[in-house]
Amino acid sequence: MKRWIALAAAACFVPACGDTVKGVEYAEATVAQFREQMRDGQFERIYDAAGEDFKAATARESGVALFAAVDRKLGKLQKAEKINWAVNTHNMVTTAVLVYDSQYAEDRATETFTVRIDDGRGELVGYNIQSLQMLIK
Repeated sequence: MKRWIALAAAACFVPACGDTVKGVEYAEATVAQFREQMRDGQFERIYDAAGEDFKAATARESGVALFAAVDRKLGKLQKAEKINWAVNTHNMVTTAVLVYDSQYAEDRATETFTVRIDDGRGELVGYNIQSLQMLIK
């Protein structure tokens, strides 16, 4: 009986382990989609695809305005280098945080993406951008 309980418990952890092990890979795919939609000016689609945590913290109008402001104030992305990352699984929820040193047409920025991973699929739950031009322009 104990053996069956142990096997059942292990089976519950296998999906979470996959999300943890490949968390950065899954999160990078979410960031790539974000970048593509930013390039194409699809700010509403970025917001609509974001997770409930993002939507609870940021009204649709504000989120769309933020993405539009990044595009308007910084211009198009020239290149981005991942400079830090972390993946954490807590209570069967896997979250990846990716930090990029991003060069835009008008300024350099540090961008932090927080992505919740579920069954190999990521959804944006947090976005932070630090740029002097975003503040003064």
